[in-house]
Amino acid sequence: MFLIFTFEKKFGLMIIQELRLKNFKRFTDLTIKLNPNAPSKLVLLIGSNGSGKSGIFDAFDVIATSLESGKYTGDKDLNYYRKKNSTNDTKLELQISNDKKWVCKFDKNQNVRHTTTNVNFPNNAFYGRSAIRYMPRLTKTTVGTAANIESNNDKPEYYIDIDRRFENDLDVLIYNIIQQLFKGINESDPTQLAKIKDFLNKINLALPRIFGSESQTSLIFKELLPPADGQPMKIIFNKGNSEINYDLLSSGEKEVINILFNLFVRTPIFQDSVYFFDELDSHLHTTLQHNLLKEIVENWIPENCQIWTASHSLGFIEYAQKSSLAAIIDLDNFDFDLPIVLEPQSSLEVFDIAISKESLAYLFKDRKKVFCENQNAPFYNSLNINDLIFLKDVDKTSIFLNIEQREDSYFGLMDRDYLSDEERNRIMARFPNLKILQYYCFENYLWHPDNLVSLGVDFDYNSYVQKITNEKNKDLEKIIYRLRDSRLSYTFFRQEKKYGFQDKQPDNVINLLKSNDFETFYKVFKMKDKGDLLPVRNLKPENLVKTDWFKHQIKVLFD
Repeated sequence: MFLIFTFEKKFGLMIIQELRLKNFKRFTDLTIKLNPNAPSKLVLLIGSNGSGKSGIFDAFDVIATSLESGKYTGDKDLNYYRKKNSTNDTKLELQISNDKKWVCKFDKNQNVRHTTTNVNFPNNAFYGRSAIRYMPRLTKTTVGTAANIESNNDKPEYYIDIDRRFENDLDVLIYNIIQQLFKGINESDPTQLAKIKDFLNKINLALPRIFGSESQTSLIFKELLPPADGQPMKIIFNKGNSEINYDLLSSGEKEVINILFNLFVRTPIFQDSVYFFDELDSHLHTTLQHNLLKEIVENWIPENCQIWTASHSLGFIEYAQKSSLAAIIDLDNFDFDLPIVLEPQSSLEVFDIAISKESLAYLFKDRKKVFCENQNAPFYNSLNINDLIFLKDVDKTSIFLNIEQREDSYFGLMDRDYLSDEERNRIMARFPNLKILQYYCFENYLWHPDNLVSLGVDFDYNSYVQKITNEKNKDLEKIIYRLRDSRLSYTFFRQEKKYGFQDKQPDNVINLLKSNDFETFYKVFKMKDKGDLLPVRNLKPENLVKTDWFKHQIKVLFD
């Protein structure tokens, strides 16, 4: 197992720039790259259930515990719970800028050996809370028995265990106040009064920003009462004209109080840290989700710190899209048995992570919804084509099923692959809301010589075309051999009786491929893995999609 982290440690900031997990949880080799020129205070991981979000927090947990104790306390379960392949070595690397690296190796006895290069980690470099932290009622009947929170010893043994730190936070608060009272309050000492006022006021400054200051359901923190006569401690709030104990709050209200009290107690300790909180949005309405994340990022997480959280929440995604402090990482629809590199996304296709496709009709009722393959939606959305919003889908089959039974506002856009001209035209005539690219795939457009010309690339046009032609001829026999099986990826060929499309024209496609006329064969020649043919290196997709030529090619499909 390899865990590789790249940090930016500049001006006292503890900000992750790059995260790499090898042979960890479900990831064979996952790299998350953030923008080094715009450090993100918030990293929001989105994706459906089982996409791997919580696995990243398990990686942070391993790193945190190794840094704190020099030995990972859960090592007896490291092989089955955290290693993807138990026969591979266990290794964790933390890269901090270009010249700073921390390496951690686990031997067969689960001992940890650290080696570092130019690294001085701050104390308490990581602080995490699992999604299982809900506290339905308060039960603690003593004060002063909390674990040593300075060393974070009260965290769960495993990241999947219940996080019970909330009552310890209350214990610490009550104990500190009692200690202060016994010492006597010196009103001439402004720092002494400030500590108490800070405790009383900070929560009440936050609650109206989260719940709304004018709402009758908004909370006002009133008092924190220590245990007495064998009864547990109490937190009393004003709600409208009523006083209400913590135990009687709603699940969402308890979640907010749990998080805020925890941060109030722990942030003074974790001042130069990476916070990782799984599912901060639990039990919350969409509006409250947005408000809670905004409050935490902008007012509670120290400036020297970064917070990572995972969510399905539309409110969280909405905030992250608007915030200059945030990066969104989408883990959905990837084969993590393969090496994967992820970078931040900002386009609107992330909405279908948080809500069902049935809800899209309402949210975007004035726009045409276009389902497209894989990770291309952000690039299509960057074109700003009037009335179109592109939403990513898993594959051709899913795209086709999404538009087959839907009303006119839903469209599909799929790769052409190995379709003849006649087949492409017939399919689009039969299903008017299904658009099929003129060329084999998305990359054929990006790397088309006319697109490079439109971008202003300086290259020899004819030599580039000849290079592609030679590559096609070199692989021609292999392509033809795989062609028939590849065509079965289309639902309307696999279900011939239902749709009436017979797979009888592979020879027409083969004839296209055998031609040495560029525009003839290029329609059915796969360029997706041919980036090494480009006449200029480091041409990025985000630049290649901005040309007038590319926009026209996509726009004409919907005219």
